[in-house]
Amino acid sequence: MNINIKEKLAGKGAYIALALLLAAILVFTVIAIVATVNKRNDDVPGIDELPGEDQNQNENNGGDENQEPADGDNDQSNDGDQSTGGDVTDPGDNNQPEVPVYVVPCEGYVNKDYSEDTLVFSQTMNDHRIHLGIDISGKVGDKVMAFSKGVVEKIYSDAFMGKTIVINHGNGLKSYYMNLADTIPEGIKEGVTVDAGTVIGAIGETAISESADSPHLHFEVRVNDKKTDPKNYVTLPSSSETDTEFEG
Repeated sequence: MNINIKEKLAGKGAYIALALLLAAILVFTVIAIVATVNKRNDDVPGIDELPGEDQNQNENNGGDENQEPADGDNDQSNDGDQSTGGDVTDPGDNNQPEVPVYVVPCEGYVNKDYSEDTLVFSQTMNDHRIHLGIDISGKVGDKVMAFSKGVVEKIYSDAFMGKTIVINHGNGLKSYYMNLADTIPEGIKEGVTVDAGTVIGAIGETAISESADSPHLHFEVRVNDKKTDPKNYVTLPSSSETDTEFEG
């Protein structure tokens, strides 16, 4: 009887020892797991240390100021270029050069042509000489007009060619009106802009060097200060007969 009790107690003791061993293993396992979790939490920064949303966004974008703008920004930039770019023409601008208009400076015919190669006899001076302008016949008092738009550059009395007006038409082109009457229309003065056909004076008898000629306008055109034939710009009839009363 006693042997059976001892055997039973011994069996129960084995079960108890096994249970205690399992409990100990479980406790150690739990402790190990808790320690591992705590260690991981220590390695992770706290909430206050976590980067904010803006910082994350900047980091995701690389924090690069050279980031390409969105499509909308590109459109706005292109619009700005169109308003100031040299290749874009504003339809309201009129930068086209004005086409020059030329008119005859007075009514009449040419009784002495432009001649830079052939000598022409001058009855007034009683010799042969070149004639670097054209003489347009008329009557004293006949109106003289600007042959093209320009600025009145000079008004003076030449010792040989009398009352003279010079008009600067730009691009090196100038016109000279000589043997004018002394009286100049009101408003015609140096610095004034005149249009083609504006009356600037009248035929006179002030040119001493051509005083033996019939009344006329002595008209010259110069390009970069070099005299050229005015009939390159205007068309005028020439006299069909020599005026024997005056210079021939």
